[in-house]
Amino acid sequence: METPDTPSPKRAYPTWLVILLILVSTSSFIDRVIVATLGPSIKADLGISDGQFGLLTGLGFALLYATFGVPLARLADRGNRVSLMAIATAVWSLMTAASGMAANFVQLLLLRVGVGVGEAAASPCTVSLIGDSFPREKRASALAIVALGSSLGSLVGGFGGGWLGEHVGWREAFVIVGLPGLLLAALIHFTLKEPPRGQFEAGARFGPETPPFSAVLKKIVSCRAFLFMSLGCAMTSFVNFGVLMFLPIYLGRAFAMSMTEAGLIFGIVTSVSNAIGTLIGGYGADWAGRRDIRWYAWLPGICVLITAPLYIIGLMQDDWLIAMPIITCAAVFVFTFYAPTFAATQNMVQPRMRASASAVLIFFQNVVGMGLGPLFVGMMSDFLAARRYGDGRSYQADCVDQAGALAHGCDLAATSGIQTAMISCVLFLSLASLSYFMAARTIRRDFI
Repeated sequence: METPDTPSPKRAYPTWLVILLILVSTSSFIDRVIVATLGPSIKADLGISDGQFGLLTGLGFALLYATFGVPLARLADRGNRVSLMAIATAVWSLMTAASGMAANFVQLLLLRVGVGVGEAAASPCTVSLIGDSFPREKRASALAIVALGSSLGSLVGGFGGGWLGEHVGWREAFVIVGLPGLLLAALIHFTLKEPPRGQFEAGARFGPETPPFSAVLKKIVSCRAFLFMSLGCAMTSFVNFGVLMFLPIYLGRAFAMSMTEAGLIFGIVTSVSNAIGTLIGGYGADWAGRRDIRWYAWLPGICVLITAPLYIIGLMQDDWLIAMPIITCAAVFVFTFYAPTFAATQNMVQPRMRASASAVLIFFQNVVGMGLGPLFVGMMSDFLAARRYGDGRSYQADCVDQAGALAHGCDLAATSGIQTAMISCVLFLSLASLSYFMAARTIRRDFI
């Protein structure tokens, strides 16, 4: 019998669900960001350029991550989301561990693609499970809490990855962070249960069958707010991944930090900003949205607009003690986009469209954001560094193939190239902000 001090199972289970979803987010982000912190060792060992590194952390991972997200989301809309998430967690964990055995750039790229395929199921399943486990007015807040896992993953992957890479080796680091995901997959499979779909909605409005994907696309196309929020999400992620995935390399070049030091700073910046920004975005949007639902678009639009000048000012500083607090503040503002965007788009579609709709949103976010952002910064960095150094061929031979060991000018050119490339990337936030303000114009009509 329950006493007043005994937690009700009905209250305890959603808490356990959120805890496990936080751990899923933590695991996926550790496996994702550890490549950034191990970047200097990987680049030196495999002899790869900034452009190749951008492909490794960006498009190579994101293309299949986003592409597989759609069919896996359809499985989530039709079948058991818990089982799908358990299998996916096991897959990306094994692929991460196997990355430590890569002998060259191509092998590592293929293994990172495998990690992307595994992680493709995580976000659609998470968003859909939250949508069917919490009422509408609490979804952005719940998503914000779950997103704290990405902050924890950034901190662990940043500092832990940097320390392991420097003291144990980048290959061993991949194995150490990958294998615990198998235990997490077992916990998901044996302790979570599939929630009833649409239990917090007006049930008479929705049928029990999963609509065809063509119906999902038709619904999305008819929602201008969904389309504009997808574009805003994509461009915000373009800048986020473009800047943050190269932050450890930038710290090493601009401030001569070791891999452990750069990893620690990277972990602190990304985890603190992600946690604070996501919570502000989630709780702020739910609070303001009860008064006017346009705040689900206005809030990220305003915050993203503030971010751009802060990033530029931070990246132009000569002292890291001044630069990092400014960059952290910029990242706090930019991370406010996540919870309002995903919560709002979930409120535009019926329950059995949620995983598919989130997969479409994630496709835009990751192909444009995660895929092209780091690739843009990496290729721009190579191009600008080669121009600063002099002849493009000599820069490749002296500074990339030889890991920068032959010429002091390599350091100056590489630092200038990555700094200017990151600043150029930040300018795309103006398009992101405009997209969110355009979404606000029709969001009241598009909510169901």
